[in-house]
Amino acid sequence: MRTLPSSLLYSRDEELTSRFIRVASSITAIQQLEEQTELEQWFQQFGDTVLLADLRAPNCLDVLSMLRRERPTTIIIVIGTDRSDPMLAAELLEPFARTSFEPERRALQALLKQAIECQMLRQKTRILEEELTKLNARKSEQRPQPRSFFSAPLQNFSKAQRNFDNVDALFESVVEGLVATARVSRAGIFIQPDPQADYIFQAGTRCLAATEQLSIHPHDAFIRWLEMNTHLVSRKTLENIADPQERAMLKQMLDSLGGEIIIPIYAAGRIKGWIFVGQRSTGIPFEVADLEDLTGLADHISTTLEKAFQYEETALQKALAETVLHSIPFGIVACDEKATIRWFNSSAREILKPEETDIIGRRVETLGSRIADLFRRTIGNQTAHDVTEWTDNRTKLTVSAETRCLTDNAGCVGAMMMLRDITGAKLLQEKEEQLERASFWNELASSMSHEIRNPLVAIKTFSQMLPERYEDPDFRAEFSKEVNHEVDRLNQIVDKINEFANPPKPAFQPVDIRKPIEHAVTRIQNELDHDNLKIHLSADDSSLMVYGAPTSLEEGVYHLLKNAAENLANKPGSRVNVTVKGRSPDKQTGSIYLIITDNGSGIDESIRDKVFSPFSTIKARGLGLGLPIAKRAVIDHNGQIDIDTSSGGTTITILFPALEDEV
Repeated sequence: MRTLPSSLLYSRDEELTSRFIRVASSITAIQQLEEQTELEQWFQQFGDTVLLADLRAPNCLDVLSMLRRERPTTIIIVIGTDRSDPMLAAELLEPFARTSFEPERRALQALLKQAIECQMLRQKTRILEEELTKLNARKSEQRPQPRSFFSAPLQNFSKAQRNFDNVDALFESVVEGLVATARVSRAGIFIQPDPQADYIFQAGTRCLAATEQLSIHPHDAFIRWLEMNTHLVSRKTLENIADPQERAMLKQMLDSLGGEIIIPIYAAGRIKGWIFVGQRSTGIPFEVADLEDLTGLADHISTTLEKAFQYEETALQKALAETVLHSIPFGIVACDEKATIRWFNSSAREILKPEETDIIGRRVETLGSRIADLFRRTIGNQTAHDVTEWTDNRTKLTVSAETRCLTDNAGCVGAMMMLRDITGAKLLQEKEEQLERASFWNELASSMSHEIRNPLVAIKTFSQMLPERYEDPDFRAEFSKEVNHEVDRLNQIVDKINEFANPPKPAFQPVDIRKPIEHAVTRIQNELDHDNLKIHLSADDSSLMVYGAPTSLEEGVYHLLKNAAENLANKPGSRVNVTVKGRSPDKQTGSIYLIITDNGSGIDESIRDKVFSPFSTIKARGLGLGLPIAKRAVIDHNGQIDIDTSSGGTTITILFPALEDEV
């Protein structure tokens, strides 16, 4: 990134300033100054530059005359009306060039380029002249032996480490310690707040106002020089720098800071900033030994600030983590390996409502015997404990707790408990269960009344006709047959409900799953005896052993096949395929798949999502208990059941764990 050279515009005309800055934006960075005192201070601090002088500015001719005497290398471009008295007077001072208030754009840009090049040449010439003067002086100079006037001991600087947890206060302490240690009249510190930000003034003593407003870009030549050379900059040692341009750049930086020495600060392997100091309070120049002492002091300052930055980052992360933990909607309590509470967030306080105000540092028994027991069992077993729920007698809240053991390489270092207030959820669950139970009994009553009403209607009809047709032997025979049939239907309905509500306890044993499936297929074929229905059973040659109850398995498969056959309704071409697949021979563990596929019209969309719910059916006769019984059989055997249905048929896939998995 290229840094543009700076130029000054001495004018109070805002419109003129805006126009010149816009035209020169790609050539130079123009800074406007409106007062003579500001202009003089700028030249004193930053040295010669290119000056555009508006002849209408206050005392402009006097300012130009002063610069002509004291700053002969300054490039001056006067701005005014051609052949006017001020312009004629300014020409007597022999400026570099002159221009009007509204110059042509290209002409002004070319003029500024020439002025900047001329200024750079004058600076190089001045540097060479200074070098020649120093070289001649060095030949005749007899150097005295260096003496150190660095009187304040280094341990005096230790007071800078106070306020270590406050970086801003630490900057002030560093400056104070530096002034006391080095006995200087001026000191300041520049820091880069963020890796991509500019270096800005942070703290200082008796620093210039312009210095406090100064900001240095990370790509500035001064920063690159510090990164390459990694040592302090002193006016006394500038002559040791070989490159004249680098020497001039460093001298200009010392002038802008009003300092004699610049000490770089390193943190995390990069330039974090620098400290600068002015002359000694006694006016005695710094010697080489003093610079060596300041180098050691700089290392001490860099170490202190680097630790402070690390502390600040750690404290920020800790504060952020605590804010997050306090904001989460469930409680967290943590204790050490001795069951002493070390952390307790706001949600945990709202849930447990402890009687003690200060919980940290107390034993876990402070939170109650139940929580203490969970913590101590977790620490003792060094394992996690499942979710535990209870209702607190004091707060009347229903609490859910789950514990985890905290470990490191040395073993258990404590335990953590996550708490949730589930009072509202429990009340909602109880209400939902009440509604579900009410809905269950409503559906049961509706289905039973529908099923029971049909036989009762038939019995009532025959009973009403009996007095009139009692003498008819055929009617009495039909009456006896139909009444017995309808009573049997009523008994079947009662038996089905009892069977669903009180299923027999399954007796589990190792069983080849093919046998109960074959029994179910034979049973459904004999029971329905549909001429158009074809049931095809196939099984592979792998091991099909499961740990299950043969009767329960047969009953579940029977209801699935019965449901499929009834939906097909003996239509021509009706077909049900029953496929049993086991694991491959090379695998010792796995699952067994039972797949039942029919070519019917699929499950009606109105009950598709609740086919396994009791009493869910679209049949004119039936309670809709077949599929719920089948699903219960699958769940009893730790299996899974899925249904895929469309207008082209329905496929039921059941997954059973193989015998080795269960064992």
